[in-house]
Amino acid sequence: MISYLKGSILVKKLKYLILLVNNVGYEIFASEKTLSLLNESAEVALYIHHHISETSQDLYGFINQPELEMFKNLISISGVGPKSALGVMASASVEDIIQAILSEDPALLRTVSGIGPKTAERIVVELKSKIGKLGKEMNMKDSSVAPRDIETIEALIGLGYSRREVMEVIRQVPAEITDTSERIKGALKLLGK
Repeated sequence: MISYLKGSILVKKLKYLILLVNNVGYEIFASEKTLSLLNESAEVALYIHHHISETSQDLYGFINQPELEMFKNLISISGVGPKSALGVMASASVEDIIQAILSEDPALLRTVSGIGPKTAERIVVELKSKIGKLGKEMNMKDSSVAPRDIETIEALIGLGYSRREVMEVIRQVPAEITDTSERIKGALKLLGK
């Protein structure tokens, strides 16, 4: 499986790019938001999801690991394919998607083409339960976690960060930031350094 590629952009279109890696061109689908951040002819590194189906093998590229993990979580939901998941990723930041899931508000997801009301609600319910399970396991192991940080930690672990990384960073987010989505944003900035 291909999980990471680094090379120069040979061609950039509306929905994909061709990344030249060691004289081999890989067609990689990406959101418009991701593509807008990449300069043609520049060297870039992308986290890759290698999607294999009966009829095709496609590569999907992401700037960072939290985006990749959110994409994987989205396509794990019945009725959400890679193209719809890319649409979700293009419509909002990872932090906003997490906040919509944690606040049980599928409105953001319903704005995406290909995602109807039932699918949006299924995404919220199923991903919230995944994040919730991680949080319960974590709380049993560490009683020193402040109650305001439980959802933040659950969300970050759900994005693929290790428990150790999250616990180190969460203590660095200023205590005066009390809003969960702001705490998630602050922690992601620290994790990205």
